[in-house]
Amino acid sequence: MACVAQLALCHAKWLATKRKQRGRYIIFRKNVKNLADIIQRAEELYPVIDPGAKWNVMEKRWTFTSGYKVDFAHLDGPNDHLGYHGQELTGVGIDQAEEIANEVRLFLVMQVRSKDADMRKLLFVRYTANPGGPHAEWVKRDFIQGCRPHNTVIKSTVKLRNGTPREVTKAFVPATLYDNKYLASDGTYEANMMALPEHLRRMYLEGDWDVVIGAYFANLWSRDLHVIPSFSIPGHWPIKFGLDWGTTAPACTLWGTRDNDGNVYIIDELWRPGITGRTYGAAMLKRLELQKWSVERKWTAKDMYGLIDRQAMAATAADVGSGGSATPAAGIQWCGWRIFPANKDRAAGNEQVLERLLKKPNGKPSLFIFGDRCPNLIRTLPVLMSDPRNPEDVDPDAPDDHAFDALKYLLLDWPVQGTRPKDKQGDQDVERWLAMAARRKELSESPGDTITTGYGD
Repeated sequence: MACVAQLALCHAKWLATKRKQRGRYIIFRKNVKNLADIIQRAEELYPVIDPGAKWNVMEKRWTFTSGYKVDFAHLDGPNDHLGYHGQELTGVGIDQAEEIANEVRLFLVMQVRSKDADMRKLLFVRYTANPGGPHAEWVKRDFIQGCRPHNTVIKSTVKLRNGTPREVTKAFVPATLYDNKYLASDGTYEANMMALPEHLRRMYLEGDWDVVIGAYFANLWSRDLHVIPSFSIPGHWPIKFGLDWGTTAPACTLWGTRDNDGNVYIIDELWRPGITGRTYGAAMLKRLELQKWSVERKWTAKDMYGLIDRQAMAATAADVGSGGSATPAAGIQWCGWRIFPANKDRAAGNEQVLERLLKKPNGKPSLFIFGDRCPNLIRTLPVLMSDPRNPEDVDPDAPDDHAFDALKYLLLDWPVQGTRPKDKQGDQDVERWLAMAARRKELSESPGDTITTGYGD
């Protein structure tokens, strides 16, 4: 029914001119068979709106008296959307948008236009979506989080290339079981929902967009439990960091601390392309200068050490100086950071994160994330999917696992008591480096200490 205003415009112009009008609304879904319910509703409604409307079952198209068209189409194949390149669509609807990749929906949005000045005032895009699904992240980012307050038209102004301002609008209209008076009053559907596991109940009954079907941490992650406002930490709490390197993909550093009860707090993050070790190390120093961790003290790079992805200890073209053979790790060390190779045991790392997310007997977890300082960890951790080949592991091909890897490196060096993991391959050098790091943390460095970086001074 989103097309009714366009349909009325086309019908009025047809009555006035007797010329067929151009207007086309397409309702997409991943699989067109799953549009059967909407198609049935259209069969009930469209002939009432326009008795002259015709349905073509082969083309899945309604053609109205004015010439206006409503199509039903699928986006099942990876390139199905490309077939609409250059076509003039006056409206796009995507049912269950969480099943559709963001680049696909943006491509379709670019096809929404019209040569008719009156029609241009009525152009629209509509989505329906539920929590969960492989592409729920963009729905959550752009609408659930990007349209606050909900049930309100959010207006923003963009400048065209010629400097002309243009207003664009969007809105998120939430709906729950209790908005459907038939299902809500009966109680049967709600009873079925209440019998689901907690994370599914939060998703389907409460509309919790932090839950993702198939996500590795779906049954443990809870924003209400694990994300807290930042506070001033005591000056005697230890600080260390985990670092996952990326030259062009985002590198991620997470700074953490631990209280006297063994609870770990992730208090800050740096998320940006590494480019080179030197540039990233400098960015870490800048973040350190801006720290608001405690009112009692300011930490320096010498007050902490970090665990880094071992791949960062291999030379890259970007880090190689004239005739040198520096590595990203060496470039970071050159900036004054103490770093050691991280334990990359995947199973042990996953186990430590799971242990920390679990609720203790007091009803609280032992991992807390400062919500106002670590947006990318909070954004990516809940949507990491299980490996389809090994449900006991996180998908190794996950595109946004940089913060997760940094978190694992950090937690593996602060393991839950009694679960100290060992590297699967028995890498004694790693254990030796970690032991040295712990020892150096306890001892103050002498003024004569130096760090070999591979860079010339």
